[in-house]
Amino acid sequence: MGFLMTDKQADVLRLKLLGAMLRKSRMDAGLSVRETAGLLGIRPARLSAYERGEQAISLPELELLAFHFRIPLRQLWDPEAALQSGRPRLDAASLLPRRHREVAERMRAHREQAGMSNAQLAAATDIPPRRLARYQRGERPIPLPDLERIIHALGRRIEEYMDNEGPIATWEKEQQAKEVFQHLPEELREFISDPANRPYLNLAMQLSQIPPEKLRALGEGLLDLTL
Repeated sequence: MGFLMTDKQADVLRLKLLGAMLRKSRMDAGLSVRETAGLLGIRPARLSAYERGEQAISLPELELLAFHFRIPLRQLWDPEAALQSGRPRLDAASLLPRRHREVAERMRAHREQAGMSNAQLAAATDIPPRRLARYQRGERPIPLPDLERIIHALGRRIEEYMDNEGPIATWEKEQQAKEVFQHLPEELREFISDPANRPYLNLAMQLSQIPPEKLRALGEGLLDLTL
């Protein structure tokens, strides 16, 4: 008979794995526990608890650490994803409260759109109603495992809760663009990198904004001129 992992056991394993990822990424970034805790505005003991998998980190905190570790959020576990950084230090004291509030407001809005009461969502996620209410009021950061259960119960995606504006979101988009560029064929990368080819790239951007039917008519007109 095979071993079936319970939700609680899966959460524990997830925290342990994420903690190990955090610790390795921090060490790869050359940061101490005290320095990293200072980036989040928390005590070193709490960061150590995150890294040991004894306490769940929140999504906004994870976003901020990925930024300071110089790796894309979705590739936190991939040491090869470390990229060069010349970014200014972000102020956790102002950024994290805003992000925690945004996550809480989005969760509350999604619950209302789903037509679920606080009690119904609590039952669906096995999260105590009082704690869930505190999450929605923004009084308590939402640990990532709890947020994932809430998102699943509401039929939403984690991407809807990620930062989509501000310095971290801008940096994340830059890393995604770099990753796409790195996977292009070599001759295409060379073409894009050559400043002399910029007019062709600008023309391609303009053509991409033309509706297909107009672009087709334009092509037919050019073909008539050459015949």
